[in-house]
Amino acid sequence: MHFTLAPKAVLKTLLWIIFVLAVLHIAQFSLIFIINDFDVFEGVRMFDFDYEKNFPSLYSALAILFCAMILSCISVFKRREDAPFKNHWFFLAIIFVYLGCDEALALHEEVGDLVEDYELVKAEGFLFFAWVVPYAILMLLFALSYMRFVFALPRKTMLLFIVSGTLFLSGAFGFEIFSARQADIEGFDTIGYYVLYTLEELCEMIGIALFCYALLDYLQSEFGELRFQLGGER
Repeated sequence: MHFTLAPKAVLKTLLWIIFVLAVLHIAQFSLIFIINDFDVFEGVRMFDFDYEKNFPSLYSALAILFCAMILSCISVFKRREDAPFKNHWFFLAIIFVYLGCDEALALHEEVGDLVEDYELVKAEGFLFFAWVVPYAILMLLFALSYMRFVFALPRKTMLLFIVSGTLFLSGAFGFEIFSARQADIEGFDTIGYYVLYTLEELCEMIGIALFCYALLDYLQSEFGELRFQLGGER
């Protein structure tokens, strides 16, 4: 049996999953605010966007690793053709493998702890989550080294990369630093912090979903449909 990864169908599926997760997340926190007791659900926040090792973080990690898989496929095809920027595709796949592991294991929080331990940054205000500093530096270096790569892509793919990247970064860095300031000033158990980190995670999730669509659309236009076979031929 064969099945094809159609770009639009995959995008619709990912957006529906994000919608369901968002509804469950909002429903859970609405109940917490109605009860006015944050400790009631402390151990069972399975749909909380701000927690690790639950359904939203599992989805995000798998979605990012799925992008890594598609990037790996493109990298293989590019290497066979000895095409320009073949190494960029390969290293982009490696980066997404790391991002997927980061999402699953919260590696950025470990980095943040190291930054605080060595007093490289004073963790307060917009930098309350200190990991954003080293990650922002790495992001700037990445943007500079990949600029020619992005602008060499077909126009549709280039625009999708830019839009999806902007969405993702507006969540990962933009809303992140505002939620950090909110947490530092008023604490974590506030409506303001809840709204900010909800928007942060939604931007990241939608950005990754759109990036996944961009990759599949590019793969299909350049090399044909991505098809998988389940079981042997009869």
